Amino acid sequence: MVEMTPASPIRCLKAPLPASPPFSDPKVNSLSTSDPQVTGLWYRVFHRFLVRFYFRRLSVLHRERIPDAGPVLYLGLHRNGAVDGFVYHAVLPGCVYLVSTQLLGNPLARLFFTGIPVSRSKDKVRVDTSEALLRGKDLLLAGGRLFVFPEGTSTLGPRHLPFKSGAARILADFLTSGRAISVVPLAIAYESPWTFRSNVEVVVGQAISTDLSGDQNADPVSVLCERITSSLEEIGVNVESAEHLEFARKIAYAATLGTSASYYETLKAIEDGVPERISSEWQELEAELEKNRGQPLCHQGVPLFPVGVRVAYWLLFLVLAPFALAAFALNLPPLLGSYWAGRKFSDDLNTITLWRLLAGVPLFTIWFTAVAVATAVTGHWLAGCCYAVISCLGLLSYYRVRKLAVAVYNSVRFPGLRKRALAAHRIVVDELSQAGGGQ
Repeated sequence: MVEMTPASPIRCLKAPLPASPPFSDPKVNSLSTSDPQVTGLWYRVFHRFLVRFYFRRLSVLHRERIPDAGPVLYLGLHRNGAVDGFVYHAVLPGCVYLVSTQLLGNPLARLFFTGIPVSRSKDKVRVDTSEALLRGKDLLLAGGRLFVFPEGTSTLGPRHLPFKSGAARILADFLTSGRAISVVPLAIAYESPWTFRSNVEVVVGQAISTDLSGDQNADPVSVLCERITSSLEEIGVNVESAEHLEFARKIAYAATLGTSASYYETLKAIEDGVPERISSEWQELEAELEKNRGQPLCHQGVPLFPVGVRVAYWLLFLVLAPFALAAFALNLPPLLGSYWAGRKFSDDLNTITLWRLLAGVPLFTIWFTAVAVATAVTGHWLAGCCYAVISCLGLLSYYRVRKLAVAVYNSVRFPGLRKRALAAHRIVVDELSQAGGGQ
């Protein structure tokens, strides 16, 4: 569910799209002849499983803005490749996506992806883009819910890519029917987009106005394009440079540690600049860290230290770490295969997670099947149950173990830096709480 529109911008056309046969069922994959109820259930369950497996926590901000009924056009900002589609679909399971033909090219890919196919100039398999837009309009006329990524492709850069006009054309043509529709923008924020078991937040924006009565002499596609752009820029995080974004991510993550602050809301609060007190304090901390012989460990760019009694951190680490290590050892082949695929085939940071999932899911399926068969053949049911329990506990504790390992190591290796790091963290929390970026 990525690369939703062609790479080249679609010209804004005043003429409505030509008529086409109605789209029969929003759950039907255009390249599938399977029962739509079965395929729809498969993707809903499978995508939710992928998100729950790979990410530690999925949070939704302003869920009340999701319409309860009627046709809906969802417009999502695109950050982390096709994985964005999995995350959005876990929140909005009833949607149909405009999806690149390259993601529907073989049976294995179609286990992961479904939707109305569109093609870009670089795609080998070509389809008529106008037909895809017509099918999207007809889906909405049938009361369905369509999801479009107006950027057409994803990036983890400092700001969004140029928006294409395909969504505005679909919407403008739908509005000629005189029917009401909800147009909802969404943004997505990953604490660490490529990191296994990190957190992700989906943000539901305010509905976009579709009233064109005040712009009767203007091109409706152009008017809607401007509204879509304004709305997505308002809900998205757009900064001046990659360096600013990297620094802002560290500060936003630090602000969530030990607090109820939202990562996205904190990142949005420092979109135009990190407060001077935080910036100077953090620069001094990083300079002090660099002076030491050896570098303190960081978790998502932040050096962690025990906040309370250090013995408690040690004890919790000693309790949880064996489960994480045992789970790693018991599932080493699929884990290594998934890691290798992410390094071998990803062409940028925004495709690492996708390749890990594309390789990891089949490998884990084969591995789990082999373990289940071996358990049944040998009759070692206790060993099989222990494998399953340890694997689950290791998965659930992995995120916590990583943080504990960083904090415990730093407290032993660099005890003199603990007070300095905690003081910097306190300044981050205090400053951003006052600025409305934390709670």
